[in-house]
Amino acid sequence: MNRREAASAVIAGAAAMASVGVVEAAGSIVDVLVAHWKKSKELTLKVAEAMPAENYDYKPFADAGAFGRELIHIGQAEGFYLGNLGKGKAPTAPPPTAPKEAVAKFLGENFDWAIGVVGQLTDADLGKTMATMRGTAMTGMDIVYNAMIHTAHTRGYVEMYLRNKGVVPPTYSV
Repeated sequence: MNRREAASAVIAGAAAMASVGVVEAAGSIVDVLVAHWKKSKELTLKVAEAMPAENYDYKPFADAGAFGRELIHIGQAEGFYLGNLGKGKAPTAPPPTAPKEAVAKFLGENFDWAIGVVGQLTDADLGKTMATMRGTAMTGMDIVYNAMIHTAHTRGYVEMYLRNKGVVPPTYSV
């Protein structure tokens, strides 16, 4: 092993030990994930509330999904990703043209379901490699991260819809 490899190994080990300490200080990995999902729910519902009901069919360009449809997509994608973990069935989504109240109700129910799924996970679930509904192999942690990243990405996308309509998006609370 040369010096560069040795130094890299020491740095990687120190980083791993530091991250373990952070997780232990905050609780289990699952506790940390559940806390993030609760914040994601809060922010997503604030984004849904910020758009006036009459603009739920707004599309910034012809090929875009409508604002309400994109919010429904967030819930459906969480159901798809987290459904791969085998911890329960996600709530049924409303139609793509559902009114604001129905979309918000679905999002609230879906996030509650997702928080429940994530809260049931064990370290073994997170480390286990499984075939997803699309036939790809992923670990439980990969599935969880994919769901979280997709939600954040799509929520950021619809925040631009708010800005296009002159609405300042809600702030994320860390």
